[in-house]
Amino acid sequence: MLVALCIFPFSASAEETVSVSIPVEIEGGGTAVIISEVNCPLPESSSVEVQDGTTENININFSVPGDYTYMIQAESKEEAHYSPEYYTARVAIRTGSDDKLTSTVILTKADSDYKPDRCLFANAERSSDEPTTQAVTPTQAVTPTQAVTPTQVVTPTQAQNEPPTSRPKTGDDSMLDIYLLICIAASGGLLMLSIIYSVSTSKLIGKK
Repeated sequence: MLVALCIFPFSASAEETVSVSIPVEIEGGGTAVIISEVNCPLPESSSVEVQDGTTENININFSVPGDYTYMIQAESKEEAHYSPEYYTARVAIRTGSDDKLTSTVILTKADSDYKPDRCLFANAERSSDEPTTQAVTPTQAVTPTQAVTPTQVVTPTQAQNEPPTSRPKTGDDSMLDIYLLICIAASGGLLMLSIIYSVSTSKLIGKK
């Protein structure tokens, strides 16, 4: 009896499991696929069909504490693909104070730190099907003949036909009067010097 009492509780604890559900929604309906890393418990089904407007759960059972990582994708259709490309589900299994397993699930959107409460895939058209020839129209975007009109901006013929108003004339004689006054003043000065010199000389001769 003592041996049985020691064995049965251990067996019950070893068989204890905890179930984790990952909710998935697909706009327009589709198939969700889950990909597990190495040494991760496998889900009950590797894929699940999701109808438009409904939520389906991906269920996984865990019996060993640890950290597990999964990737959830939506299978693309021929005419459309889904965004985002995938979600990452990180599952933490721990043993509680009552020796029961507890679970924590953290969902992360692809290439971001956003943590939603479910995997929601939006239906979008393929980017490769979008026309690219209409995106840029170089002939309409730039019209060089209209953007710059050199003949209207600068008119060299009109600018050169009118000489500047301050340009001096070659026949201007306004400086001759000044030169003539200088010559008269100089001549008068020489005349006065010659008279003074002659008077002084005659006085000297008379004294002798």
